Amino acid sequence: MSRPSPLAISVGSVRRLLKEETTYRTELTNQEARLRRWESEGDGEDDETTGNREWAIKQEKQGIQETKAIFGPLRDKLLSAVAGLEDLLSSKQAEQLSEDEVMEARELIMRAKAG
Repeated sequence: MSRPSPLAISVGSVRRLLKEETTYRTELTNQEARLRRWESEGDGEDDETTGNREWAIKQEKQGIQETKAIFGPLRDKLLSAVAGLEDLLSSKQAEQLSEDEVMEARELIMRAKAG
């Protein structure tokens, strides 16, 4: 089995980081929806149920903060990977790449910078 090219490694890295960012954004959306639902519920509950709901709300708020904290370092990693990919595309090695590889790399760069 041949070793993957530097371009394949860079493209794979950017693709993985974009997917990871999408996954965390989806998780944040789900967490915020659960929090809104739990905060809007609760009329006519007994003390034990209210205590459980309040604990769940507190835990969900903590989870939301932890998820939000991931975005800064993840964005830094993504931008670093994009910079490496851009360097690779601007190097002499880029002349040896197929048009499809170059187009895929540029598409990923645009997606990463748009996010």
